[in-house]
Amino acid sequence: MRRTFNIPRGEAGVSYVELLVVIVVIAVVASLAIFGRGNANAQFQRQNAATELKVAFERARFDSVKRRAVEANTYAGVLVAANSITLKTDTNGNGITTDAADSLTTNLPAGVVIERINGGTLPVTVNFNMRGETIVPTGSVQFRVCNLSCASPTAANANLVIVTPTGTVNMLPGDAEPPTFTNPNLPAVTTGIRTDVVLPTPTP
Repeated sequence: MRRTFNIPRGEAGVSYVELLVVIVVIAVVASLAIFGRGNANAQFQRQNAATELKVAFERARFDSVKRRAVEANTYAGVLVAANSITLKTDTNGNGITTDAADSLTTNLPAGVVIERINGGTLPVTVNFNMRGETIVPTGSVQFRVCNLSCASPTAANANLVIVTPTGTVNMLPGDAEPPTFTNPNLPAVTTGIRTDVVLPTPTP
């Protein structure tokens, strides 16, 4: 004997309203995931740009100290613009840093900008002398690297890159209060040799 079951018409399957609700929920979750990934990519690109700026300053400082640079055409430095970084070192080893081959320019990713925050405008070139001190401009030099705009810097959308008068480079969160520095009272650099320093006589 064959049995038959009567299924009420209202419970026969999924209604169009239920299907529409599921589709809307999936769309919202997917859009949030895509937005979050895009925001993470933007932060990653900004942090990479800030790191590249910091490393460029450190490389320029090391190059000037290594070669004991004492003249303007021998100083290594970094040209900082709103959308690019140009490292200037003695790449070809001829003792000067003014040749075209001595400059290496890195363009920032789209949506990443640099702003100078302690006075002055961009572009600006930060040069280092044989002691690793900043020459032009003198004193502390401070920059913010931001996503899109530096109008409202936070730790999530900006980084602070600071070059002290003695040439050390620091990277801080973008919402950090920039510290103040005073120029050290050191004798002027004129030659590569300090006449007031006497080395001990080596013993046999």
